[in-house]
Amino acid sequence: WLGWVDRPRLRELLAEVDIGLVTFLPAPNHMEAYPGKLFEYMAAGLPVIASDFPLWREIVSEVACGLLVDPADPAAIAAAIDTLLSDPAAAVEMGRRGREAVLERYNWEAQMPALLDLYEAVMR
Repeated sequence: WLGWVDRPRLRELLAEVDIGLVTFLPAPNHMEAYPGKLFEYMAAGLPVIASDFPLWREIVSEVACGLLVDPADPAAIAAAIDTLLSDPAAAVEMGRRGREAVLERYNWEAQMPALLDLYEAVMR
């Protein structure tokens, strides 16, 4: 357990790993929100293993940047890890697609117009 780390240290840590794991259990605040970790792993070029929640599935499946699992099934999580580690070329390609998606659309610059439109609609 490392606790809180600053951005430079986070970059170092992400450069040392092969997979980003985001397997939150199904709770309303998890299932209906975008996890920051997912996008951090994608931005780092890591393939992800994520909980198979509808909202998360839209991203991971559309981008083809990782695998989806039942977060309450340790055997499924282990199998997904084995799948990615046993095919490094596919894992690298998933990571590349995830990074590309963050650079193109899952970032503040790309999302800002929609957020500003929402604020404007609420203020009317």
